[in-house]
Amino acid sequence: MIAQAQPQHQLSAGVLALLVHIGFFAFLIFSVNWRTVEPPGMVVDLWADIPTQAPQKIAPPPKIEPTPKPEPMPVKKIEPKPVPPTPISKADIALKDKKPKAEKPKPKPEPIKPTKQEQLKQKELLQQEEIARQQQAQTALAQIALAKQNAAQKSVVNEYSDRIRGKIRQRLNRTVCGDGNPLLKFDIAVLPTGQILGNPVLRKSSGIPACDKAVETAILQSDPLPVPTQPEIFAHFRDLHLEFKPNE
Repeated sequence: MIAQAQPQHQLSAGVLALLVHIGFFAFLIFSVNWRTVEPPGMVVDLWADIPTQAPQKIAPPPKIEPTPKPEPMPVKKIEPKPVPPTPISKADIALKDKKPKAEKPKPKPEPIKPTKQEQLKQKELLQQEEIARQQQAQTALAQIALAKQNAAQKSVVNEYSDRIRGKIRQRLNRTVCGDGNPLLKFDIAVLPTGQILGNPVLRKSSGIPACDKAVETAILQSDPLPVPTQPEIFAHFRDLHLEFKPNE
């Protein structure tokens, strides 16, 4: 039974497929226009080979020549027209001949007069300056007088000092002091009469004891010493610092 049913089923399937194809072809025939219509304005050229074009030569840019400068226009010299001299009137001549008046000098301002108080102050200042000037002059004169007095006293002191040394040298035995030039210093107390008070004090030795003793003896034998009588000059001999060189 299975073998009989199979051919029927195949037959119906083939009929159905045929009908479907017939309907499909009928649809194509009646529904589709098989004319080939070229669209307007479209032309298609078919080439077997693409033609090769020769490369175009690019022309060089044109040379821009500079525009020539315009030649300057000649300038005409305009000569000034001669101006006729203006006539000089008599009034102008009179003004030229007339000398300018000298300006009057301006009056000087009057000085401001100081007040009475200012005048008194100025007077006091002038008096003080005059007093200071007189004092300076007196001081200078006093200094000059003192310098002269000191010079005179120094001269007198030197004179009496030389007298004292000369008197001592007359009483000195210089043979004991050698051949050199020794220096001795003595302090001697002297009265206004020239008398020696006490014994001389040796402050610097000659290095020769016999010479030192001989000078001391000569001093004592010279008593009284020659001294000035003026009190202000004798003050230099009250405490006499005697320097003595026996071989001078």
